[in-house]
Amino acid sequence: CIDNTKVLYYNSSIIIYITQKENIMFYEWIIYFLIYSFLGWCFETTLDSVEQRQFINRGFLRGPVIPIYGFGAIIMIFAAKPVLEKPTLVFIFGAIAATILEYFTGFILEVIFKTRYWDYSDCHYQIKGRICAEATLMWGFMTLFVNYNVHTHISNMVHKLNGTILIISAFVFTAVFLADAVISFKTAADINSILKRLAEINKLTQKLELHNEKDSSESIKSRLKKLSAEHKSSLTKIGMLKKDFIRSHHNAHSTRFNSPFSEFKEKIKQ
Repeated sequence: CIDNTKVLYYNSSIIIYITQKENIMFYEWIIYFLIYSFLGWCFETTLDSVEQRQFINRGFLRGPVIPIYGFGAIIMIFAAKPVLEKPTLVFIFGAIAATILEYFTGFILEVIFKTRYWDYSDCHYQIKGRICAEATLMWGFMTLFVNYNVHTHISNMVHKLNGTILIISAFVFTAVFLADAVISFKTAADINSILKRLAEINKLTQKLELHNEKDSSESIKSRLKKLSAEHKSSLTKIGMLKKDFIRSHHNAHSTRFNSPFSEFKEKIKQ
């Protein structure tokens, strides 16, 4: 009986230890995601700011993170695990996995917001402007760099964190990240709504102008005046968040309302 009790206690201790270890690993991956999202933001923001000769806060979110890099890095790490001793396969697996992620991320954003936030249409060997051969090669080299150079140092640093600090940090940063995501999604949705209304105004204005040329009347002139006032009012509904959001995607274009989107960008420049 005593021996059985010892065995049960021993087995229970192992189960508790494994469960705790799995929980810690879960929080570690959250931290990895946030770190790589931040590094991706640093990379893109630096490149774009140098090119534009002014600070450009890159990314869909307003905070210093670009989630596609966080998800991309995690996918690269998992894709490379089975073939880590073969660099060529690490390159191929990581490039394919990250390219698939990029394609579907672009597709989802286009479906939801009717806007293309990056466009490879001018590149060689591209598919619907969402992915291209150059970007795929970049993802492959990045997979090699992450797995053989970066992740070792980052994982060592994260492993050294106290368990309590790790969990609290994961909760705090996740809460901030989710709040930022909600605000950014609302901003993108608001922009899309304004663009839709501007497109409707432009279309209706063109029809009324044609009628006005054929048969001018006070009612048509009055409606045209109201539409013009609403058009100007819509263009001024650009708060700081919306301005920053559009500046962050200066190469973006709307798949449905590109003419109003161009007006929006021109207004911000002015």
